[in-house]
Amino acid sequence: MKTGFERTETTVSHYGRLLLAALFLFPSLALGQAQAMAKPEPATLRPFKVHVSDQVLIDLRRRLAETKWPDQIPGTTWEYGADIKKVRELAEYWQNGYDWRAQEAKINRFDQFTTEIDGQQIYFIHQRSPRADAIPLLLIHGWPGSIVEFLALIEPLTNPKDSHSPAFHVIIPSLPGFGFSGPTTTRGWGPQRMAKALVVLMDRLGYSKYGIQGGDWGSLIARDMAYQAPAHVIGLHLNLIAVDPPYPEAVAQMSDAERKRLSYFDREESSFFFLQAAEPQTLAYALTDSPAGWLAWMIGKFQLLTDNNGDFLTAVDRDTFLTDVTLYWATDTVGSAMRIYREHRLTGEDAALSPRLETPVGYADFPREVAVPPFSWITRTYNVVQRTEMPKGGHFAALEQPDLLLDDIRKFFAKVDQKQAEIAP
Repeated sequence: MKTGFERTETTVSHYGRLLLAALFLFPSLALGQAQAMAKPEPATLRPFKVHVSDQVLIDLRRRLAETKWPDQIPGTTWEYGADIKKVRELAEYWQNGYDWRAQEAKINRFDQFTTEIDGQQIYFIHQRSPRADAIPLLLIHGWPGSIVEFLALIEPLTNPKDSHSPAFHVIIPSLPGFGFSGPTTTRGWGPQRMAKALVVLMDRLGYSKYGIQGGDWGSLIARDMAYQAPAHVIGLHLNLIAVDPPYPEAVAQMSDAERKRLSYFDREESSFFFLQAAEPQTLAYALTDSPAGWLAWMIGKFQLLTDNNGDFLTAVDRDTFLTDVTLYWATDTVGSAMRIYREHRLTGEDAALSPRLETPVGYADFPREVAVPPFSWITRTYNVVQRTEMPKGGHFAALEQPDLLLDDIRKFFAKVDQKQAEIAP
């Protein structure tokens, strides 16, 4: 069936025209494209290939070589933050062993585009399945994640070996302010505004029915998309669900095990969340100027958030981790990506209890996820039709346990009415 995706330009719906009529093109990212693009019509989809300039990579290695290292108390490791032994080990490899061009080539195996929505450039991978019955599936990352989280899922999702397994057309955007979507240039880019932009993106691609997978901020954005476009979202598969206590006595009624899983924001290690929500601009000066500083900040988060045996590199691949780190660095989005925390606070999102969401939800509950509310709280707001208690894995499910996540996504969307997932002509 001809869908029109072979073209690099498409028209938007009447709704899309009204929404986008006053928009202007965000300048192309010099670091992400070989050359600047002429200003197109707002609905244009522009083919994209990743290419970070040699100058950026040379400058990165120079900065790493000239790092001014802090001291660390003898005999300590992670007690005061990122262990200097691990940071220096990875900084040396990032400078002298890591091959960005090889990782760049891996990304460029997939079909990539940019478009403009709400005044912001949006980059995305759009890999279509050869299967006529494929379900459109939007994969949404969070912070400090990126499109890199999902690269290993694309081929098995679009072209499963088992013909009886669901197949998917995969769409993976960089959130506004992240990666090749470039820094945001206006205020207010919290999860709800991002959700509106991604609803427009899916409409622009011609998908009238689609599923969504997300964790971290991607979970909130997926939820908001289902609220905003309930007739279009056929199901949500989430590996993190955040809800507030449904009534004042709910906290006191928790079991000890439930209290332990929810206690993350009462512990010291959650301090980065509040710092980034309070003053991301202040933090951005140091992390944007020092690759070793940015690396240490990321190491600390992956050490904390993964299901590891004392070293986060037992949970995630070293080169994949550094590709995530480099993507933020090379696109100058270290600071702008952190703003999602501040924007969420300033816009007052989630200040009130959310109404019940009737969209079917598949919940993959990984044991080392952070801030997990009691399941009885979750079901008051979410229509959970599938819950899987995973045997292992942490916050970065797609990186840590891709096979478990893939299997759960397939099982969930096999339950969703396939007739709802037809592609718009």
